[in-house]
Amino acid sequence: MKTSKRFAVCLAAAVMAVCLLTGALAELPWTTPTTTGQQKLQDYIAQVNANLQSLGAVPINSLFFEGTQQAVLGVTSADNADIPEGVEITISLYSDALNILQLRCSDANQFTNLAGACIQAASPNSETLSDAVKAPGQYAKKAMADPANSFEEEVQELNGTSPRVYYAYYPNQYHDGTNWLQMTLVFPMAGYDEAGVYGTPAPDVEDDEEYEGYNPTDDLTHLEIFTTATPEPDSPAGEK
Repeated sequence: MKTSKRFAVCLAAAVMAVCLLTGALAELPWTTPTTTGQQKLQDYIAQVNANLQSLGAVPINSLFFEGTQQAVLGVTSADNADIPEGVEITISLYSDALNILQLRCSDANQFTNLAGACIQAASPNSETLSDAVKAPGQYAKKAMADPANSFEEEVQELNGTSPRVYYAYYPNQYHDGTNWLQMTLVFPMAGYDEAGVYGTPAPDVEDDEEYEGYNPTDDLTHLEIFTTATPEPDSPAGEK
């Protein structure tokens, strides 16, 4: 009997450890959707979290705000927290489709997984998860290789016929020692959900152990913005 109890305790501990390591999917307190856009948002976040679980990353587990035109989510140490903790995901939506997602993250490795999961979920039939994490990983390396200098790609906000992705990096943006990596994902118009992802070429950054780690705490009071022009997408027309 004692052996059975010990086995049960060990099994429960093992299950808990696996959940913590893989980022067990949290139940987000969604309201009952009243628009197609809200339903698509819930389905989209479910796919993002499934992708994060496949990557062994912590899922999106807090819903800070939900409305018919916008939602704000994050990844927090406790499920359904009230305050963001280094990850902010803001998504605007139409009545029948998703519009624009903006991901802001203060940890380079977490940014890579989150951005890749969001990209793949926006084009699940044409983008593999392993491919989707490559570009954000290169941008994260670029930020770590030159942590004092910012970069920002110009965002074209009109919805086109394929998802589009843009990146930015803001070192010590609020003078608190925290650096922010940012990804903006512009969803396609309704009816073009199967199109492949369009993005600017990822920066060519060599691997270097020197740049392991992140968030330098020196007071970077000078912020330079380098803009990379992004070509106009095909058929950018869409409801704004």
